[in-house]
Amino acid sequence: MLKRLLRHPLVCLVVTLVLTGLLSAALSPVLRPLLLGLASPELRELHRLSVGPLLSALYCTVAVLVVGRYLQREPPAKLGFSLRRFWPHLGWGLLVGAGLMGAVVGLFALLGWYRVEATGETLGEELREAGVYLYAFAAVAYSEELMVRGIIFRLLEQWLGSTVALLVSSALFGAGHLMNPDATVYSSVAIAVEAGLLLGAAYMLTRSLWFAVGIHWAWNWVQGPLLGVDVSGMKMDGLVDSALVGPVAWTGGPFGAEGGYTAVLLCTAAGVALAWAAARRGQWLPFLHWRKLRREERAREAAASPPAPAPVDPSPAG
Repeated sequence: MLKRLLRHPLVCLVVTLVLTGLLSAALSPVLRPLLLGLASPELRELHRLSVGPLLSALYCTVAVLVVGRYLQREPPAKLGFSLRRFWPHLGWGLLVGAGLMGAVVGLFALLGWYRVEATGETLGEELREAGVYLYAFAAVAYSEELMVRGIIFRLLEQWLGSTVALLVSSALFGAGHLMNPDATVYSSVAIAVEAGLLLGAAYMLTRSLWFAVGIHWAWNWVQGPLLGVDVSGMKMDGLVDSALVGPVAWTGGPFGAEGGYTAVLLCTAAGVALAWAAARRGQWLPFLHWRKLRREERAREAAASPPAPAPVDPSPAG
């Protein structure tokens, strides 16, 4: 009974989050100044963007592996860390994320809503900043996907099924962007709908983190450091310096492309397609699916147990 309780997804979720918090409290005072000290002075502010996500990724990874090993009794691949599928899933994720953002900004350009401008920065400075953002956004993508999809979605899905896990993780993901610069209630709802569904479905389809991480990483980097569009309220000077001059409702305005109707429509459509593919593969878990599995397990145990011996009649013969 105790073993089953400790393996319950809700218990594992709480223990994982608590362990992540304890690791952060114990190690951040030492590791954060150490990592910040490695950056050159002129890039320290940009480097600071990656330190928090890097440390969060470290703590979450350790917590997930420890809980998976000692409570869930699952190998790393079952927790989303399949090394065998790392490169193909990450590569496809990068292509999907870059393609979606390229399609969004491409539509802006066709409609005259995306204007290329000149700045005073040299190409060398822009390349250096884009390189720093490349690993900063990689850290952001990995840490957020591990927390939202690898911990919250995965464990809620094991307990309550795919629908509840998708709704709750998407809502939390959108709410997490509510404190960003220039964020509104609508922009957070847009993030929850377009990105929550897209990234949750990407995880469901592959059962590994890498596809979702690739989409998230490429989406942010292509949007900001490459094409110069603000990312979730963060002001960006890209390799292509630009401005959005179209209607804010469709372009997202100062919050960035993901806050506009264009991205919501395209990315939600892509998310629905991935979710449909996951359901077709039998990856969509129904509500309280574990009850059926438990009934089947009991039926197998009953079928495998030897039949009870027939009762002996104690009355004397004749």
